[in-house]
Amino acid sequence: MPILDGLHARTLALLAEAAERVTVAPGTRVFDRGSQPTGLFFVVSGGIKLLSMGPDQRARVVELFQPGQMFGEVGVFTGAIYRTWTETFTPTTLIHIRREVVLEAVNRDHELALRLLAAVSARTQRLIDSLSSASTNTAAVRVAAYLLELADRSPAADNRLTLPASKGTIASLLNLSQESLSRVLRRMMDAGLLMVMGRRILIRDREGLAQLMDGDGAPAMPL
Repeated sequence: MPILDGLHARTLALLAEAAERVTVAPGTRVFDRGSQPTGLFFVVSGGIKLLSMGPDQRARVVELFQPGQMFGEVGVFTGAIYRTWTETFTPTTLIHIRREVVLEAVNRDHELALRLLAAVSARTQRLIDSLSSASTNTAAVRVAAYLLELADRSPAADNRLTLPASKGTIASLLNLSQESLSRVLRRMMDAGLLMVMGRRILIRDREGLAQLMDGDGAPAMPL
């Protein structure tokens, strides 16, 4: 796990001793809303979606966790019951480390404490940005921003990317209906910005996609 890379051997040994590998089928809840936190989870393979209940009593995807990422840290540090829940969207392998061991490791190793604090702060900022974007921007701007972020995180440098989950899950993450997401992608294809093949996307005009976000000289998208 990237966040653990290079830590003191004693810290890694402490965490490893309490580590449990868990293999989970798609559609399985890893922890439930209202449940007590048991520990910290790391994604080895597969994917997890974090969900919350909206004011309309409909579940909404808040964040996606992919290999190399962690989740469950809020419960680890607060000890409060979960107000959200997590569910796998593909066959997934996790590493679970018991809460009391994580807290002991943090107490012993200030480097680990600083890394976890930085990771939690970065996640908080992403969620703030996501909330701001969903409340003030159009569907097209939200989709453009998300695709450009994915492209920036992609190891490939050829503007090819793969959506990490189904379009329905991505739509929920962007606070859109699946129909709205499909409509935006279709308009972006018609405008020559993208080529979409299922979950695989080729960004044909990165500059045009960025202009769409800025609203400055953005290419017209057919209605």
